[in-house]
Amino acid sequence: MKNIRHFEKAGVRLGVSLLALLVAMPATAQEDEGSFLGTIVLKNQEDATGPVDGEKNPPTVTGSKFPVPLNEVPQSLSILGSEEIERFNATNVSTALRYTAGVTADVFGADTDYDWLRVRGFQADQTGVYLDNAQNLAFAFGSFYIDPYTLERIEVLRGPSSALYGGSNPGGIVNYVSKRPGDRVRELTFGINDASAAWLEFDYGDVTANDVAYRFTGRIEGGQKYDDINEGLRGTFAPGVKFTLDGGTEVTLLANIHMADEKHNGSTFLPYYGTVEETAEFGFIDRGSNFSDPDWDSYVRQQASVSAIVEHEFANGFTFTGIGRVGVASVEESYYYPFGYAGYATMPTDADGSLALIAFEHDTLVRTAQTDMRYYGTVHTGAVSHDLLFGLDARYYWIDETQASGFGVNSVVNTTAPGTPVLGAPYQDAVSTQRQVGLYFQDQMRWGAGWIGTVNLRHDFVSTEQDGSGAFTRDDSETSYRAALAYEFGNGFTPYVTYSTFFDPQIVSPANGVTEPGRGEQVEVGFKWMPEGGNFSLTGALFQIDRENVVTGAWPVYNQLGEVRSRGAEIEASYDFANGLSLSGAATFLDVEVTADSDASLIGTTPTLTPDTELSLFVGYEFSGQLDGLSLGAGVRHRGESYADAANTLTVPSSTIYDLYAGYEFENGVMASLAVTNVADDRYVTGCQTAYVCSYGGGREISLAVTKTW
Repeated sequence: MKNIRHFEKAGVRLGVSLLALLVAMPATAQEDEGSFLGTIVLKNQEDATGPVDGEKNPPTVTGSKFPVPLNEVPQSLSILGSEEIERFNATNVSTALRYTAGVTADVFGADTDYDWLRVRGFQADQTGVYLDNAQNLAFAFGSFYIDPYTLERIEVLRGPSSALYGGSNPGGIVNYVSKRPGDRVRELTFGINDASAAWLEFDYGDVTANDVAYRFTGRIEGGQKYDDINEGLRGTFAPGVKFTLDGGTEVTLLANIHMADEKHNGSTFLPYYGTVEETAEFGFIDRGSNFSDPDWDSYVRQQASVSAIVEHEFANGFTFTGIGRVGVASVEESYYYPFGYAGYATMPTDADGSLALIAFEHDTLVRTAQTDMRYYGTVHTGAVSHDLLFGLDARYYWIDETQASGFGVNSVVNTTAPGTPVLGAPYQDAVSTQRQVGLYFQDQMRWGAGWIGTVNLRHDFVSTEQDGSGAFTRDDSETSYRAALAYEFGNGFTPYVTYSTFFDPQIVSPANGVTEPGRGEQVEVGFKWMPEGGNFSLTGALFQIDRENVVTGAWPVYNQLGEVRSRGAEIEASYDFANGLSLSGAATFLDVEVTADSDASLIGTTPTLTPDTELSLFVGYEFSGQLDGLSLGAGVRHRGESYADAANTLTVPSSTIYDLYAGYEFENGVMASLAVTNVADDRYVTGCQTAYVCSYGGGREISLAVTKTW
């Protein structure tokens, strides 16, 4: 433990010294007439985090950590602007990503208090979520919830990204970009839905006479949700201020406060027989049923984070930018969830469909602190220009968790309140801490008529420890790489090939058989076609991810003999016909296979919750003439088959869901939007983790929002 802390401190000192040296070096070199430095190319950081406004090739910092156009990021990348996020009145990130390639959203159906996400077949919601390019690490129930209304963009970077971001999900990351102060904003929204819930949203900002920008964004929602007993109140407040110091350093301060006091939904953790397959006893379980107890069930979240983002452009043309964030989250839950039928059977054992219930309760407190400092600029060596990036990334994650459980019963046919359970002694009572320090470098080279080469190198020191009955300490030291080659043709067509490696540190005791981070590599071949000033974009990628050290076995004894291979293809396209009609679509084809496992019978199978196909299409039309201000849209999303058990003996059938949108913009700054998701009210299952854990997708949901801007 002392060694890793020594390395961490040494790494921080080395990184700060290196950054200081680099700040001074280019200015000194420029004074020398024989310097290798040439013209410095400046890129706009604000444009790379601001509104997308329908731009086909917007600048971004996701996947590069300095501003570049989307087509110059040598990985598959999707950018959703606020218009796409809010199109169907999405109330969480998962539902906003339903039309995005490579992403499996609604993994556990209509769960409203957590964003379950998978990217390229791998779980992304714990180690693959970032806020403003800094990781929102989650472990167990210790997470930070981000309301999508506070976001300007959601950017999905597919494929391993450890060479820039350190330990993270192998399938890719989802970067949330906060709304920031800087422009005049006046927006107030009232919304209701057919479940009798209502909400208020506000976004107010301006720039003062002395050039201080401020912005106050928030949302509050309350009422009944779409299943029994599920009701409550939640609210988010995200203020921000931006100002410039006398020396020219720009400072942006952002806060995000979220509180919720609600109940749980009842449409998840249901058995396979009764959701996917009809039973002889009672048919299907009603997707609006809730088998928890209305008086005992509780979900309470209180969280806050504060971020400081600084940016300074030096006289030598190089730019320093950094983010620092501290956060705290308290999450307490009490919930009955079904675990099969009476006697923990997978099929009904009586005509009433008696369910075995697990009474689960946890109390979780999380504290985080992190910083990511970057120094970048452009130099020239002969005919080659180099966009250089030097960075130091440090993060701290602390979680204190207590978990306890009990038992109960309920009936599918004659559902009653199961009462307050008797809980056993906590089976988990521990404090876990993970620290990670990484130094990274990127050189994006340009030469010839359109060649772009990208090289990344990063090294991380990770220490993980846990107090309590399963006390342990573990130190990891990992180096990650990325190398890519692309060629940008004059018509905006950019093919590329990328090789990258990754690691994903684990917070699990070596006594349980877990001693190494997950590791692996990816090869990706793709293209991006985005003509400058054009009205369309088309991207595609073929990839193979090989993941090693996969944790297999059953609790509490695991091993890391597992290996998983994910192969696939992704296509995204959008076209604006310039006559009011627009199209956008996405297609994902996945072939995920277990290639090694301690259980030899599972080799060659596909992990659960992994659909083989996901397709989506959205058509929008904005009227003109006498119907000017009216817009209509229709979307269709298809999810292919997946498996419901590790042995692949049970399947979850495919589903095709239709969504509708209508909006009307009045002349007085009022905009009304009507969204209907799952228009046909189809009953479908989004996926099953086992035969005991299947989740219904949301039924028909109708929402109306009226927005006033001034």
